[in-house]
Amino acid sequence: MIDYYRYLWSTTWPNMLVLLLIWGLVLSRLSWKILKTWRCENCAWGFLLLTGKTFVWVGVLGIYTQLLFFSQPDWLTQPGFIQGSVQEKAYDSGLKSYVLDVRSGSEQKQFYVDQNVYQQIKVEDQVRLMYLPERREVVRCELVGSML
Repeated sequence: MIDYYRYLWSTTWPNMLVLLLIWGLVLSRLSWKILKTWRCENCAWGFLLLTGKTFVWVGVLGIYTQLLFFSQPDWLTQPGFIQGSVQEKAYDSGLKSYVLDVRSGSEQKQFYVDQNVYQQIKVEDQVRLMYLPERREVVRCELVGSML
């Protein structure tokens, strides 16, 4: 499971850092305004205005967080696992990625792997894969059996 989230972090760290930066800036700014309003203003109008600003900024934070999870839905799902035999290997020149077709029982799925895995795996090898369910990128590939 650690491999799964480490892989997700390695592929999405710029997006996550920007989201954390936005959260940090907005929350620190709101905290400062709450503290300033609490100490300096004793009228209800200041607190009402602060409440409205808080709702607006919570909405902005919610939108940015939704955008991240919409573009990276694998953060909200559990890793996928499959064990089966490699039916076909191919290089997709349009996507510039390496593809494995793995059959497990009656189910056959395509997965995207890196060049090292692609070169080591042969057709008809038995493999166990941990993958991102939405993007079908392989996080970990274990060779269970080989046709050597």
